[in-house]
Amino acid sequence: MYSIILVDDHHIVREGMKFLLSTTESIDVLEDFGTGREVLDYLDEKHPQVDLVLLDLVMPEMDGIEVTREIKSHYPGIKVLVLSSYTSEEYIRPVFAAHADGYIIKEMEAEELIDSIIKVIEGEKVIHPNILEVIDREGDMPHEKNALSAREVEVLREIVKGKSNKEIGEALYVSEKTVKTHVSHILNKLEVSDRTQAVIYAIKYNIVEL
Repeated sequence: MYSIILVDDHHIVREGMKFLLSTTESIDVLEDFGTGREVLDYLDEKHPQVDLVLLDLVMPEMDGIEVTREIKSHYPGIKVLVLSSYTSEEYIRPVFAAHADGYIIKEMEAEELIDSIIKVIEGEKVIHPNILEVIDREGDMPHEKNALSAREVEVLREIVKGKSNKEIGEALYVSEKTVKTHVSHILNKLEVSDRTQAVIYAIKYNIVEL
């Protein structure tokens, strides 16, 4: 029997899922939580044998992307399957950048949900057709059309840290003038108008690792 954890900030959704999954003999719901922080604390304290975390995307305290990143960093053996109503690119790409094992939608049939959970646990990557349509649109985003150079990524990382051009130059051992040139190129490539928007964009699409 496979052991899973449910994470969704809507209690009624969790109750419905537990009831649904109780109808199959192959899945055991160990626990369910309303926030990402709760599931991470549980994993840290209890160290349970968990095969999969079925995870909502938009939640208080920590969103599903942050939770996925933490689980995959500290518990690489646990599969993460995102279950969400959101199908826009701004949510999908960061989910897979965080190394989720699958992305399905809440509107799917019960049998599909159960089948998806089992497939992911057994090593398959399960992505709902609606999500695949978005993923298949390769090169649509500015940072994909206009890839940043390694040096530009380094500069962007320093910008995200809140450093000035002078501080960036000192950190990377280049002149302030060179930094200004890199910043200009970054703004153009990301199609944003200022540093603040560049920071938001970088964080949103996980372009840099801090």
